[in-house]
Amino acid sequence: MLNYIKAELWKVSRRPVFYILLAVLAASTALFTAMCSSGGFSYLAEAVSTTMVTGFLAAPLLVQLVDGGGAEALKNELSFGLGRGTVYWGKLSAALILGAGVCLMLVGGSLLYGWLLLPRGGEEAGKALNLVGFCLIGALPVWCGLFAMCHTLALLVRSTAAWVAGYYLTFFIGQPILVFLAMLLFNVYEATEAFSLITAILMPYSLLMPSVLEDWLTSQYQLWCWGVGLGWLAAAAGVGMLLFTRRDVR
Repeated sequence: MLNYIKAELWKVSRRPVFYILLAVLAASTALFTAMCSSGGFSYLAEAVSTTMVTGFLAAPLLVQLVDGGGAEALKNELSFGLGRGTVYWGKLSAALILGAGVCLMLVGGSLLYGWLLLPRGGEEAGKALNLVGFCLIGALPVWCGLFAMCHTLALLVRSTAAWVAGYYLTFFIGQPILVFLAMLLFNVYEATEAFSLITAILMPYSLLMPSVLEDWLTSQYQLWCWGVGLGWLAAAAGVGMLLFTRRDVR
C-alpha cells in the first residue's frame, strides 16, 4: 500500500497541471497575505483562520490530480494484480496527503511570512495562532469527508466535468434546498441548536464558514466537526468502496 501511495504521488508530481494549480494557489495566497498584512501578524493570523472553506472549494481539483489518470490507467492497475481495495484506499490516501501538503505550504507560508516580517504584538500573536490551530483541527475531518466523497465520484463517474459540476451544484444548491425542506417539515424557523446540527450534517462546509466559527469556538464545535467529518468520510468511503468493487472497469 505504501509503495502504491508513493507511486500515485510521484505521478502527480510529473503532471504539469499540478504545478499550474500550485502556482495559482500560491499567487492567490500571496495576494491574500499582502492584503491582510497592514494590521500586523495578529490580524493576518485571524484572517487565515477564516479561510478554511477554501479546502471545500479545492477538494475536487486536488482529488482529480490523483484520480485523473484515466480509465485505461485504472484498468492496467487492476490487470496488474492490484486489489480494488488497494487502489481505492491508496488513491484516497494519496489525495489526502497531497491536500495536507498543499495546506501546509499555503497556510504555513503565509503565517511564516507574517511571523518573520510583521509586528507581532506579544500576547495577541499567541491568541491568533491558537485560533488558527483551533480552526485547522476542526477543518481537518471535514476536509477528509469531502475528499472521500470527491474520490468516490471521480472513480465512479466517467465524466470529470459531470462529477465536479455535480459536487458544487449539490452543495451550493441541492443541500440548501434540503435544509429549507427540513425547516418546513419540522416547523423550525429559528437557529436552534438541533437545527444548526442538522444544517452542519447536510452542509458540512458550513462548519468551515467564519460566521459559524464565531458562534462555536468551543469543544462542542470540535465535536460537531469531527462527528460530521468522520461521518461523511465513513459514508462516502463505504458507499464508494462497495460500488467500486462491483464496477466493470473497461
